[in-house]
Amino acid sequence: MVDVLVIGGGNAALCAALTAREAGASVLLLEAAPREWRGGNSQHTRNLRCMHDAPQDVLVDSYPEEEYWQDLLRVTEGNTNEALARLVIRTSSQCRDWMRQHGVNFQPPLSGALHVARTNAFFMGGGKALINAYYRSAEQMGVKIRYNTPVQALELDNGEFVAALAGEERIVAKTCVLAAGGFESNREWLREAWDRMSAVNGQPITFSSAAPASIRACCSSL
Repeated sequence: MVDVLVIGGGNAALCAALTAREAGASVLLLEAAPREWRGGNSQHTRNLRCMHDAPQDVLVDSYPEEEYWQDLLRVTEGNTNEALARLVIRTSSQCRDWMRQHGVNFQPPLSGALHVARTNAFFMGGGKALINAYYRSAEQMGVKIRYNTPVQALELDNGEFVAALAGEERIVAKTCVLAAGGFESNREWLREAWDRMSAVNGQPITFSSAAPASIRACCSSL
């Protein structure tokens, strides 16, 4: 039995797997996609918005906490947990060092993106390079990775994780990180909000097959 089961194979899942492994836990990561499609829509990301108090290698001027917070409020229209949001904002100033330790490199913005040179640090090679760096580091650290393993449901006992159900297989672990929430290719979910625009998709594997039942199970236990 592994200590930590991570369900998902994108940026959030990989960061969770790497952090757990750094803490000494044994980790198994389940990615629904085949290896060549791994990473979900994280393959298409390109930068990280991060707080900083002074110019840095690829960031100009400063981007203080309060300005970041106000920018976030404008996007969420105030529907934001302030304590959690400020925690994320503050730790964003430190995460690039951690990312570099796992092979991620940064570059200044290209000419068409100079307007975000103060707020956003760009990944050299884009999202695919980011994902590949994290997978390479995870493999080197001993994280076990299984591709083509979509999870259909979670088994809970009084709200606590017991096992993940993947096809005919029941995978037990001491704890679980559910990081498979991407649903950019789930037209049924997109149609609820987008109607005809639901035909615009992301990665074809980003279907969140584990999410509907798992989210319902987890939410009902809270």
